[in-house]
Amino acid sequence: MKKSFFKYVVGGCLTLCMVYSCNDQEISEPDDPALGAVQGVSDLKVERNGQEEEVILSWKNPDDPYLANIELSYFERSAKDERTVLLLDAGSGEQMTYTLDMETPEIYNFGLTALNMAGIRSEEMIAGLHTAGENVWISRADTLMQAIVSLYLDGKPRDIWSSQYPQGGGYWDGAAVIWGHGAAFSGYTAFKHATWNVPELKAEVEENYDERLLTAIDKFRNRRNGGPEAYAVYPGEGDERYYDDNIWIGIDMVSLYILTNDARYLERAEIVWNFVQAGTDDIMGGGVYWKEGQKSKHTCSTAPAAVLAAKLYEATGEEHYLTSAKAYYSWVKELLQDPADYLYWDNARLSDENDPDSGIEISTAKYSYNSGQPMQAAVLLYKITNEPHYLTDAQHIAEAAHQRWFTPFQSHILDESFNILEPGHVWFQGIMLRGYAELYLVDHNDTYIEDYRKTLQHAWLSDARNPDTNLINENFKGTTTQDSWEILHQGAIVEMLSQLALLDAD
Repeated sequence: MKKSFFKYVVGGCLTLCMVYSCNDQEISEPDDPALGAVQGVSDLKVERNGQEEEVILSWKNPDDPYLANIELSYFERSAKDERTVLLLDAGSGEQMTYTLDMETPEIYNFGLTALNMAGIRSEEMIAGLHTAGENVWISRADTLMQAIVSLYLDGKPRDIWSSQYPQGGGYWDGAAVIWGHGAAFSGYTAFKHATWNVPELKAEVEENYDERLLTAIDKFRNRRNGGPEAYAVYPGEGDERYYDDNIWIGIDMVSLYILTNDARYLERAEIVWNFVQAGTDDIMGGGVYWKEGQKSKHTCSTAPAAVLAAKLYEATGEEHYLTSAKAYYSWVKELLQDPADYLYWDNARLSDENDPDSGIEISTAKYSYNSGQPMQAAVLLYKITNEPHYLTDAQHIAEAAHQRWFTPFQSHILDESFNILEPGHVWFQGIMLRGYAELYLVDHNDTYIEDYRKTLQHAWLSDARNPDTNLINENFKGTTTQDSWEILHQGAIVEMLSQLALLDAD
């Protein structure tokens, strides 16, 4: 008589049971249901718990009275043969959850296998953070959006954004001016677009942000000196107004109208448009002034005015918006584009402010956002008119800006080389991405967008991201330290992460 053994795993303990055979004929106990097939788990979900490094797995165990354990394993997608394995006690039909603390969870897959008392295994069910329509950029944008609301908005006076974290003192209790407030609103606007087809996050945005942020930014509206209504630097009837600050808000509002068909957003975009018309005249041949009472006309006010006009045309079909978009674009291209490299100078002013016929002086400083907005305006006009010269213009700007504001970089975290955004003004870089994103949707050249992806991927995974707050340093390389962060830049990063989420979904 020979003896053989098989294993039962009961409550994590190993039991050996004997099967006897005689004359090479095995005599076993009667059929044991525990020796049959094992069903796998169902409804497996992998989600973050508000923090990038904390992951919650949830699932339903199979209905099986002989179920003993769930084997949970996780592995890097690029190294499937190297797994971390955990053995969990399990009950038949139970709904289970398990939390893991881990760095960079988006690079992992998670597997669940059911084991019965005989050690028989089910098929493995595998999932990652970004299955079922989710992508990594939405998760990151959500994480940073929650962070800035917590750090810059919750509990602040008047429920408007603070300028800095940690919060400083100064005017208006450290509240952000409309430029920073608008940057946070732009981040929210892009995030709302990115989550529009993600039901759970869409509901979260509607419940937590929509009314609150619209109410907050409306506190900045005034009619200073009896002029047209507009958004001021701070809340208050006497506070001054900038045309470019208003145009950024107007672009967000018309974008929200196109997304939601909510007339409140179109109303606010038209308020901005009426204010822009008050900042437009024929001196120097056209263009939009930078600020009420100032005599310079800027790329940063005129090119975005062309974008706003093109989007208002898209929203309403009213021809005068298209006429204005073409005129603004033509003026800024003819007067402020450097023909040597296709990039844009900053502003133009009269040599004698009191003589409209005096010569024009050009400030030749170049900033990344002043190329991003003409690029976006050109693409929008191409989409509307189908005139190829607009697309050619945009492609020339795109290549020149890429050469100017990106630099070769070796990322040890990503283990690859790419062109990273140079340390600079993050909000400017966020505005430049608008142009690149608009262009990509037309010509599908992924070169520039891929460098944005790699830049922000590296920044998120490197020391550029503060592990306690999730705020991102202005140097995306992660090679410098920072102890204060502006809402202006954090709002821009929410926008960039959301833009990348939209492009990946597309």
